[in-house]
Amino acid sequence: MTEETYESAARMHKDRVYQYARMMLRSEAEAQDVAQEALIRLWGHRETVDFSRVRAWLLRTAKNLCIDLIRKRQVRAEVDDGDAVVNEQRAMGHGAWQQVHAGELGQMMSDALSSLKPQDRAVVVLREIQGMPYDEIAETLEIPIGTLKARLHRARERLRTRLVRTGVTL
Repeated sequence: MTEETYESAARMHKDRVYQYARMMLRSEAEAQDVAQEALIRLWGHRETVDFSRVRAWLLRTAKNLCIDLIRKRQVRAEVDDGDAVVNEQRAMGHGAWQQVHAGELGQMMSDALSSLKPQDRAVVVLREIQGMPYDEIAETLEIPIGTLKARLHRARERLRTRLVRTGVTL
């Protein structure tokens, strides 16, 4: 991949990678870091990445980076006495995404989405929010389409259950 091709791919996909990371992490700063790191890694692998599959490669890289950050958060939360976790949750609640999706229902949806396991959240974000087709999601997440559909079904059920418990009528 030439420098010009890389720049074109970066311009074309940077916003989608950022949006994906933002939905996964609920942190604007961390999402920017993930998007930037994914683009840096693309540059490092420019000789081996097929240009026709750049979007899937970038989203898969972003997914892995997000999962790493989520795991680090969980480890930090287990070690911490609890105060830092509360402060982190408060800080995450004031991002641009919450402002765009302001309102009680938006917050409930956001909380329900955050309650999902990272792999289930990734499936919901890619399919329901970014509107990607099943075959691209399967390629991005490196899972069979049957597994993808099962995860999506399970995630939708968990979201539905969580929302009903919080008083949302579906």
